[in-house]
Parts: sequence; C-alpha cells; structure tokens
Amino acid sequence: MSDNTQDILKEAAAAAAVGGSLFSTFDIIMLIFLFGAALWWLYTSRKENKKDDLLLSKYSIQPAGSIQITENSFIKKLQSSGRSLVVFYGSQTGTGEEFAGRLAKEGIRYKMKGMVADPEECDMEELTKLRDIENSLAVFCLATYGEGDPTDNAMDFYEWLKSGDPDLTGLNYAVSTIKLSN
Repeated sequence: MSDNTQDILKEAAAAAAVGGSLFSTFDIIMLIFLFGAALWWLYTSRKENKKDDLLLSKYSIQPAGSIQITENSFIKKLQSSGRSLVVFYGSQTGTGEEFAGRLAKEGIRYKMKGMVADPEECDMEELTKLRDIENSLAVFCLATYGEGDPTDNAMDFYEWLKSGDPDLTGLNYAVSTIKLSN
C-alpha cells in the first residue's frame, strides 16, 4: 500500500479508537438515504412492470363468477361455461362497465351465473340465438351522454337495433340506462 493510504487507515483507526465508531453521523444519514432510494427504485420499477403487464393484457372488469370474452361468439361462451346471464355494457367513462360487472355478480343471488360483455367486441346478431339457452337473460347496461347519444362502444349495436332487422321475440332482457353529463 502507498504511504498516503496507510496514513488514512491509521487516522481512521485512531478516530475509531477515540470516538468508538468508524461512521460519523453524516455517514449514517447517507447510508439510510441510499438504502431508502434503493427501496424506492425497486418499488417503482416493480409497479411499472405491473402497468406494462396490464397494458399487454386485455382490460376488462371481471366480477367473481364471470368470464372474459375473447372471441365474438358470446353464445358459445355461455354454453361452454354453463352460464345463462350476459350483461352488455355501453360505457364512455367506465361507469356502465363497472355497473355491468356488479349486475353480473349479483346474478348468483338468482341462481344465474353471469358474464360481462362489450357489444363492440361481440357479434350482436347472435342475440336471436340467446333464447335457445334455458333460463337465459340479457341485461343491457348502457350509459348515454350529451343528448342521450349512445356511447362509442354501443354505437354499432344501436345502429343495428335501429335498422329494424333483428327479430328478438322470445328474448328475455332488461335494460338499464345511465345518464352522464358532458
């Protein structure tokens, strides 16, 4: 070792012998600060990874006892999972979607297993086949905004209904609207 390094070590040893510690108050504060900064960094990086995972996965509200629609045929999903309640939502801000999730969850109270569905992601012409499922019920939880206009994700469904083509006789359904102000 160099003479300079040996002198520093001797001074540190002498200070430790006199003061009883190799660390000053400043050293302890800096160590606590660095430890806190490392913990903060680990916490925020883990939080960002979770956000990235959420962005990669499809976003949907899934109450306990509901399933996520990954294909256009909600009828196949109902049949394959033994469910009979489907709650469609039209939502601009998420209010209708949240309420639809609550309704699907509440179906259990009436011995109906439910699922939540976005009409924009479903083939809504299959509504005519829903009456073939025993004790089935379609609930439409649709928000409106402005002058009662349909939400963006319910616009195609609204246009399809307005066209007059669908024959929905025999379909058990309920409609709930939520008025949102601009």
